[in-house]
Amino acid sequence: EDHAAVVGRKHLFVTTFPEDTKASQVKEIREEVTAIVRSAKPDDEAFLVLESGGGTVTEYGLAAAQLKRFRDADMKLSNCVEQVAASGGYMMCCIADHIVASPFAVLGSIGVISDMPNVYERLKKE
Repeated sequence: EDHAAVVGRKHLFVTTFPEDTKASQVKEIREEVTAIVRSAKPDDEAFLVLESGGGTVTEYGLAAAQLKRFRDADMKLSNCVEQVAASGGYMMCCIADHIVASPFAVLGSIGVISDMPNVYERLKKE
């Protein structure tokens, strides 16, 4: 191939964020985003394969902040969801320019699942 044609090509950087309620991959995603942003040329894009039912607010907030660095660097970000992106995973999706999801993927709200103990019956007895 002609060297000039190769130089002018757009690159797509692909990374993953597998499911984990503690978002323990935040350090890794930070390092990957740093490497991608530093090596990207104008018009290059990032693509994140994301699977997450959510987890801790602080960790997923940090993960979403790492993805925002793509936007700050004027890079387009697309997220791919095969099964689920809910709560913190959905928050990470909201950063993207595009979301690509399988037809049966669950993309959900942020903070909709919580435990609420109901002690009414117990209190009536006492």
